[in-house]
Parts: sequence; structure tokens; C-alpha cells
Amino acid sequence: MQGCNRSQKIAICTVGLPARGKTYISRKLNRYFNWLGYKSRVFINGNYRREICGTECNSKFFDPQNEEAQKARNDCAKMALQDLIQFLKNGGDVGILDGTNITRERRHQIESDLKSSFNGIQTLWIESICNDSKVIQNNIRLTKINNPDYCNVNSDEATIDFLNRIKMYEQIYETITDDEDLSYIKTMNVGTDIIVHQVYGFLLSKIVSFIMNLHTYPRPIYLSRHGESQYNVDDRVGGDSDLSELGEMYADKLADFFFQEFPIKEVKNEIIFLTSTMRRAVHTSDVVASKLEIQPLQLKTLDEINVGICDGMTYTEIGQKFPSDFQERKINKLGYRYPRGESYLDLISRIEPVIFEN
Repeated sequence: MQGCNRSQKIAICTVGLPARGKTYISRKLNRYFNWLGYKSRVFINGNYRREICGTECNSKFFDPQNEEAQKARNDCAKMALQDLIQFLKNGGDVGILDGTNITRERRHQIESDLKSSFNGIQTLWIESICNDSKVIQNNIRLTKINNPDYCNVNSDEATIDFLNRIKMYEQIYETITDDEDLSYIKTMNVGTDIIVHQVYGFLLSKIVSFIMNLHTYPRPIYLSRHGESQYNVDDRVGGDSDLSELGEMYADKLADFFFQEFPIKEVKNEIIFLTSTMRRAVHTSDVVASKLEIQPLQLKTLDEINVGICDGMTYTEIGQKFPSDFQERKINKLGYRYPRGESYLDLISRIEPVIFEN
């Protein structure tokens, strides 16, 4: 990992009332870190609570005056934190604690436990704030009333109970303030406003960029290889060959597929169509674009992996001329870098900005 100190452990902890997108953010970050090649895992307090206390806890269970229930919830939260700490001790890079963590006291205890377990651990707090009732209601409808807590409850009753649960948390909610001396990101009303405080370092800065570009509404993404190229037929790597006859057939079929997917002209006008600059990809995209009457955008960033001095060779020829390299690629395909070329880790770094910007 470029710029990554693998001995540096990172803990990310969420803050916020229920139905504010904390679990959504946690899971997205976890996928992002794993895609980058870090060992990352999410620890969801709610899952521990359901496993220990069951799935039939109504809003009264979250009443701050209910001392017995509060102790049970605190015990579950401690278990999640201890599992996160153990994960990092066993070789994990990033642990994500997904919970409400809405009191200064809770946050102070978590910080203390993390610092006593690791020398120099970086802790980042992500607080999700939302005051838009429509967004909250939509989040409840899409994600909460169908979770295990309400598997035997109709949707109207589940919604009412969950809103009451939120009111219970509101009684003790304390937003993060600067005098807590925490590194934090606050995202408000689905990213409309973002506040960053005391965030330093390579990976934490990437998290800021990720949060700023995070989309919370559905965005269908279609990924397609180019049609079969002549180099594919010849089993050669790299090159800039055009489509084979079968590749041209694929391009036609792909165009027909998208024409059926987007029959309305207004929808077509909203499509962002990206392609690499390789002839095989441009040929494929041109056939599709012509059918849809849209203009593809060619990006050098999306070109296939640079295979360096192996360009134009077959895998058999690579094995014969560079046997040690060929074996190394078999062992670690993700990290192997072609001589004077790229590795797939290099490729991930290359295409990351395109993903963020679109």
C-alpha cells in the first residue's frame, strides 16, 4: 500500500442518532478499505445487542431511565469494542465501530480503551447528523422496519416504535465538540455540509475524500468488458488490437441490451458513459453510443493494466522468458508488478479518482 504504515492501527467510530446512515457509512468504508488492500472489518453494536438480548426489544429497551436495559446495552457495546481491539491485534489494519456513541462519557471511554491497547493508534470519529424529517422517514422505511428487530411487526407499528426509539436517544444526545480533543468528521443532512477537525495523515485524509464523495441515493452502475479482441483470440496480453468478429457481435448485443434498459430519451440524457482509450474499448463503446445517441467520454485512466515489456506476449512466452516473474504473479496476482509495467494495486490507485468523481 503506497503511503501506508501497516504497523499503524486505525479505529473509526460512528456517532449519531438512529436512522442517520451510520451503518451505511461504516459498510461503505469497510468495502473501500478492503478494495484498497487493507484488512478491515465492521463491528456493529446492534448485532451484538440482538445476539445477546434478542430481537424483540421495543423502544422502552432504549429508555435511558431503564437501568437494567442500559447495562445490557453497555455490555454489548463493550463486547463489540473488545472484538475490534482483538481484530487489530491479530493483524487487522482498520476496525470500524458502528454504534450511536452519543455521549461524551462513552466516547471518552472508547478513546481510553483504544489508547491503552495500542501505542499510537489513530482514532477517527464520524458523526452523522440529519434534521431532514423526509430523509429520516425514508431511511426508516428502507432499512429499519425490515431489520430483525421488527420481523414480526407490521410496518406502521415498526415505524412508530422506531421513532420512539429515536426520542429515547435524543434525551441524552451530546454532539461532538472541539473541547473533547477528538479527530472527527461531521457530515450533515446527507453530506450537504461537512466539518473536518484535527484529521491528519495519508489514510485519514483519504477517508475525508471518500465521505465527501459518498452517494446515499441509488446510482445504477453498469460495468462491461470490451468485446473480444484479436489479442484475446491469440491469447496475448496488452497491445491495442481491434475487435474480433465475435467481439463485434458482442458490441451489437451490448448496444441492444442498453437500448432496452434505457428506452426513454430523457433517461438517456442522464447517462454518464465512460470508456478507455484502447481501440477494442472505443470500438465497443462507439457501437453502444450510436444506438443510444449519446457521446462516450474516453479516459486514459481506464486503460487496461500496463504489462510493460511483456506487451504482446502470450502467457506461455512470459513463462518461458521470465519464469521467476511468472511464478511470482501466480503467488500474488494483486501485488505482482509487470517489469516496467503496473500491478493491480497500481491500477486501483490509478482508477480511484475516476470512481470518486463520477
